[in-house]
Amino acid sequence: MARGRDRSRSARRGLGAALLGLLLAGGLPAAAGAEDTVAFTIADRRITESSGLARDVANGLYWTVNDSGDGGTVYGLGDDGELRGTLNFRAQPTDVEAVAVDGSRLYVADIGDNDAVRSMVTVYFLTNPRANGLTVTYNAVDFRYEDGAHDAETLLVAPGGRLLVVTKGAKGGIYEAPQTPSRSSTNVLRRVGDAPALVTDGVVLPDGQIALLTYGSVEVLDGETYAPVSSTPIPAQPQAESLAVTLTGDGLLVGSEGRRSKVYALPLPGTAGDATPTPTAAPSASATPADSGEDPDAGAADAATPSAGRRGTLLAVGLAAVVAVVAGVVVAVVRKP
Repeated sequence: MARGRDRSRSARRGLGAALLGLLLAGGLPAAAGAEDTVAFTIADRRITESSGLARDVANGLYWTVNDSGDGGTVYGLGDDGELRGTLNFRAQPTDVEAVAVDGSRLYVADIGDNDAVRSMVTVYFLTNPRANGLTVTYNAVDFRYEDGAHDAETLLVAPGGRLLVVTKGAKGGIYEAPQTPSRSSTNVLRRVGDAPALVTDGVVLPDGQIALLTYGSVEVLDGETYAPVSSTPIPAQPQAESLAVTLTGDGLLVGSEGRRSKVYALPLPGTAGDATPTPTAAPSASATPADSGEDPDAGAADAATPSAGRRGTLLAVGLAAVVAVVAGVVVAVVRKP
C-alpha cells in the first residue's frame, strides 16, 4: 500500500477517533476515581503507529506492530517501553492491526480492511518468537467472513486456542474461526456474538472474560455468552489502538498510535471501584413471565414509579444510542476514499 494512501487513511482514522472522543468526553461522564497512570512511553523512532499489544510472559516482553507499511516486522518491548529487539518474517501484509500470544506462538493479524473490500484476510503465526533481529519462517491461515468483508483490528485467542476476530464498525461483531484452521484453503469466520461500536483491540482476561478497547472505554464481555459485563473509561488518548494484560497479570495496558505514544496502566476489571456494570436491556412488553423471569405486576409498578437507579440506566441507554449513531458517522468518515 502506498505511503500517501497510508497517511490519508491515518488522517481520516484520527479524525474519526477525535469525533468520537469529543462525544465521549462531553456526553459520558468519567467514573469517579479514574486515574491517568503512565506505565511507559514507546520512544523508539521506528514505532510510529503502534497497533496492538500482546504480553509474552516467557520472554518478558510486549509485542507490538506498526499499522500498515512496515512489512513483516514485530517489535519486542520491555516493561519500561524500551525496544529489546525485532522479529522479522518474509511476508508482505496488507494491513496488520493486531498481535496475540498463545503459549509459544505469536500471532500477527493482517485483518485491516478500511474500505471493506478484501476477499480474505490473513493471520500469520510464528513459533518460539525471539526479539533477536533475525528473520524467521512463518505459517499463515486465510479467512473470509461468512457475511462479506469487514474492517477489523482485534484478534483474540480463546481458552483452548480458538481464534476470534472482532470487527470494527457501528455494529461490531465477534467472529469465530474453526478450531483447527486449514493452511491449504480459505477458512470461514462465523459470527457468534455482538461487539461494541469501533473496537480497536482486545484481550482475553485471566478469568476468561473478554476485554474490548474502544476509543473511550474498555468494555468487558462474558467469555462464553459474549454478554456485556462492565465498562471502564480510559485516559484521553489521540487514538487508542492497543490493549494488553500486564506481564504480572494484575492490570491492563492501554496504548495509542503516534510517535512517543504513552501506554497507560489500568486495574483489571473487577479489581477497582471504577468499573460500571453494563445496563441490561429490559424485557419486551410481549415477553411472558416465563420468558422474563419477572413478576409482570412488579414490572408495571417499577414502570409507574422509576427509581433513581432506573432513571440513570435509561439515561445511560439513551447516551449509548447517541454513541451508536455517531459511530456510524465516524465509520463513514473513516471509509471515505
